[in-house]
Amino acid sequence: MSMLGNLGRSMMRGHNNARSSNLMNSLSPELQKDIGWDATPGARERVRLAQIVFAGTR
Repeated sequence: MSMLGNLGRSMMRGHNNARSSNLMNSLSPELQKDIGWDATPGARERVRLAQIVFAGTR
């Protein structure tokens, strides 16, 4: 395994983890509670803000 290969896999893993967390945090609080996701307070607001910023919508 090359060092660049390991770095690339690590970056993809981090990206996928962040994507999954953002997706889970964007669910309604009721769904989060049903599936056992412990979201931090304010996570939904941060996800919404990130969606607005990165999507370019207003």
